[in-house]
Amino acid sequence: MKFKEQSSHREHLRHLERVFWIDQQLRASRNLNNNDIAAHFEVNVKTAQRTLDFMRDRLKLPIEYSAERRGWYYTEPVFALPAIELTEGDLVAILLAEKLSRQYRGTAIGQHVEAAFAKVLGAMTNTISIDLGALGEAHSFEAAATTELDHNLFSRLGHATIQRRRIQMTYFTAGRGELTQRKADPLHLRNSLGDWYLVAWDHLRNAPRDFLVSRIRELIVTEEQFDWPKDFNLDEYLNQGFGMIRGREPIQVEIIFDEYQSRWMRERTKFHSTEEREELPDGRLRVRMQVTALDGVKRFVMQYGAHAAVIQPEQLRQAIREEIEAMRTTYQLSTGGSQNDSN
Repeated sequence: MKFKEQSSHREHLRHLERVFWIDQQLRASRNLNNNDIAAHFEVNVKTAQRTLDFMRDRLKLPIEYSAERRGWYYTEPVFALPAIELTEGDLVAILLAEKLSRQYRGTAIGQHVEAAFAKVLGAMTNTISIDLGALGEAHSFEAAATTELDHNLFSRLGHATIQRRRIQMTYFTAGRGELTQRKADPLHLRNSLGDWYLVAWDHLRNAPRDFLVSRIRELIVTEEQFDWPKDFNLDEYLNQGFGMIRGREPIQVEIIFDEYQSRWMRERTKFHSTEEREELPDGRLRVRMQVTALDGVKRFVMQYGAHAAVIQPEQLRQAIREEIEAMRTTYQLSTGGSQNDSN
């Protein structure tokens, strides 16, 4: 499937998810406005409005907006959604999204995700004849360990990000092992390898910073609005560094994987947006990339042991040498056995 077709397919599924969820909320007579929809699905308000327009104009559902209620509602009972064509591939994608979301959003949020998808699938049972149970049993994910999230805090943070409302927070800085008070403008929520990060303009540093959401101990969403930082490009910022570790100055990195490890590296997608690969005559693979911080690259390289060698920069080579020496000390055996053995 071509990229444009894949993108269109994913958007179709996201659109269906929004339709089913909005329908369930309106049936339950919950007060629902565009901001609620946008925050729940992490989309903009215009996308939320387009979904409502589709439900009203194309599906002919009796939806109206009440200024008094400050939300949308059904003007008459709705007993079933009009039939929406779903292929088996659509259902597999929805089921997999549910499983993946449940594991990657932390236990508390995962419970809400599971319940929401159960409602979505329940709304489909009148229009499909595919065995959902069999589909679910045929697919699974093994997600990496992630930090636990406070669902209420995460939801409030999402609202603040969409509505551009300044926040105050008590944040635990793991490197120093201390709590700090921070004022920040929330710009974007980013999931990296299962963990949620807040990209925000930090008033203490007067610069953009990444905050691990699970380390926010207290959160106050103020009524104060903020403007997007001048000359700040989110895409460029996210492409800096390696993973969620960033610096300031660009650094050219070159790594060579031996012939053995290269077999597996060729199967993997790019590790970094700037990555360039070069096949070497003896079967090895040269990888070049430009980053702004080296800590993440060091961890990445060391997981491959002797099968990966840093060619440049020298400071990264030295950092790995020092790590190897520290490991040698940790695992060095004394005459009486391991240095950690007790008598």
